[in-house]
Amino acid sequence: MPEKYTTPYPARRIHSDGRAEDTEVLLARECPVKLFLDGKQFTTLFASPLELKELAVGHLITEGILSFREIAGVEVEGSEVHVLTKKEKTAHNDKISGEIGAGKPQIFVESDAVFDPEALFAGTGNLESETYKLTRGTHLAALIDGKGKLAVRIVDVGRHNAVDKVVGAALLRGLDLSHLYMLSTGRQPAYMITKAARAGIPLVATKAMPFDSGVEAAKKANMCLVGQLRPEAMLVFANEWRVLV
Repeated sequence: MPEKYTTPYPARRIHSDGRAEDTEVLLARECPVKLFLDGKQFTTLFASPLELKELAVGHLITEGILSFREIAGVEVEGSEVHVLTKKEKTAHNDKISGEIGAGKPQIFVESDAVFDPEALFAGTGNLESETYKLTRGTHLAALIDGKGKLAVRIVDVGRHNAVDKVVGAALLRGLDLSHLYMLSTGRQPAYMITKAARAGIPLVATKAMPFDSGVEAAKKANMCLVGQLRPEAMLVFANEWRVLV
């Protein structure tokens, strides 16, 4: 599978002692993905060239454009994804124009899920992918249950794409996101936290440090935010009651 995410490229390696040599390295692949809504192009995303159906579904949900129940069908044609909705055309266009930009309602995660610290520490085993080891150029997002068991894990060149894809994959499989936590390799500004909140995810954990905007967004959204997750320790920044101690 990692070979589908990568492509070989020639490079010239120059050493500090003056030696130079020709070599070949694997780079992470990125491609433009055109997303169509009810026959009209909605946006172009730049992502890894796999899980395009999951990307489209997750992106529409985490950006607040549609709910999962409003999606009637999804078809992938090459690097194009066509999404059909159940909404009337006029109402659908009004929803898009009304929700993009300022003035969106405050998001609140209704889930009452709590997690044992051991379930979070267990997640650290899923933080690094083979594709990352080969390219050092990808991010990863995963959804993990309260027992620390992996539900879905997806790699992408973008941290936001990885979140979109893992949310889309989970919903297409019929998983209940309100009792799973999200593991991410990326930093967590408010924008990233809001994407997870729109999907109803109660806790986000990252190996990185969050931004202050991410912490404040998590507090307002009733989400727990964990940073600097390591096998031996973690930092809990918001709604600490979701981590049982």
